[in-house]
Amino acid sequence: MLKAVIFDMDGVLIDSEPVHMEADRRLMKELGLAFEKKYYDQFVGSTADHMWDTMIKDFSLSQTPDQLMAMSGKFIKEIIGAGGYPPVPGAAELVKRLSGQVLLAVASSSGMDRIRSVLDNMGIRSGFDGIVSGTEVKHPKPAPDTFLKAAEMLQVLPSECLVIEDSWNGMKAAKAAGMVCLGYENPESGMSRQNMEYADYIVQGFEDVDLKFLEMVYSHAMGEP
Repeated sequence: MLKAVIFDMDGVLIDSEPVHMEADRRLMKELGLAFEKKYYDQFVGSTADHMWDTMIKDFSLSQTPDQLMAMSGKFIKEIIGAGGYPPVPGAAELVKRLSGQVLLAVASSSGMDRIRSVLDNMGIRSGFDGIVSGTEVKHPKPAPDTFLKAAEMLQVLPSECLVIEDSWNGMKAAKAAGMVCLGYENPESGMSRQNMEYADYIVQGFEDVDLKFLEMVYSHAMGEP
């Protein structure tokens, strides 16, 4: 039985991935590095710390992760301005439709302060029963730790959860956690199409998604009548 729906944030609630990609393109240019989309794609859905640690190792950078984070943050502010990240169409409305009908959580690779800020700006923070940051677990996505912590927080079994994800790393993490995964293929994100092999079902919009639809996806994936 479906008891909880767990949302990723970047690319599912907000269209942040193109912003981050552009910020990191500018960052790599400033560092004198060539930006390669294929190299960047491996980090989509994982934590910034993982990306900085990998880049420092791969390119023998002298900067610390905190310094790279600050540099990237400067570019992000230049790109989005005072308005913040653009919301994914229909995402806030979906959260409001589901709130009170099923347990809800956000399980994002972003830091906790950023998650709370995004949810507050969207006016949906009160709709969630739990928030988990990937910076709080030992292994980030594509490891299952972030989603398993969300299930523990909501006091449900992983097998009673459905995850909404847009990235390959996130979808792989959801399946590794033993959860049903609804893949969101964001047609407006500007990102190249993510590998959806781990999604149990794929949607390109949230306007027609409700609890009944999610229960259908869950039941089909779990082999329930």
